Amino acid sequence: MLTGLAMPARAQLAVDRLWVDFEPRSTPRADVIVRNESKDRYYITVTPSEIVNPGTDKEQRVEQADPEKLGLLVTPNRLILDPGAIRSIRIVSLNADLKSDRIYRVKISPEVGDIDTPAAGDNHAVAIKILAAYDVLVTARPRNAKAQLVTTRGTDDLVIRNDGNTNILLFDGQLCPPGADDKAAPDAKPAEGKPACEAVGSHRIYPGASWDLKTQTAADSLHAKARSFASIDPKNVTFP
Repeated sequence: MLTGLAMPARAQLAVDRLWVDFEPRSTPRADVIVRNESKDRYYITVTPSEIVNPGTDKEQRVEQADPEKLGLLVTPNRLILDPGAIRSIRIVSLNADLKSDRIYRVKISPEVGDIDTPAAGDNHAVAIKILAAYDVLVTARPRNAKAQLVTTRGTDDLVIRNDGNTNILLFDGQLCPPGADDKAAPDAKPAEGKPACEAVGSHRIYPGASWDLKTQTAADSLHAKARSFASIDPKNVTFP
């Protein structure tokens, strides 16, 4: 007799984007498209929150029922999505004359109803649905949005601080000691006699926040790609 046999069940909710960027002088509304690629009916809850003091030790996620106070209107807050169905979630920024970024997260959480699994003879099975929620980043920027990155060094670290009024994304970063080949592939072996760069991934630096990188030497440099706005192609940057 088999009891309590777990059978994983496939569940798929697709979202067309995970970053909505309300750039300076852009249209203050956007749609996020959700699609049900599973065989189940989804009951979806959409919850907007403001991220206060993002990227710092004081970061908090704050929910606010009043869209005017939140500065963000998200509709609908609940929807039912049948298999194969597609719906849109409208996000509208209600902010005006911002001095600095306001940062939000919109959580898209799917649920399913009861799961029926036929039992054969004395065999019993338990179906497990693994559902992933999506956390869409929403950035509302001031009209004169500009990131201003300042670097400071310690004996074993490199700190990049954003003294501007808007966030910036650094990605595909490599931290390289003097003499290293920063153009080599991240997983490539360094040439004989040359030190190796270290991949450091990506980091979004918000106004007033910083990125603290541990270095191999006091002269390490960071080579990365920087993206200021979602609509602008990234550019290569170096922090010596």
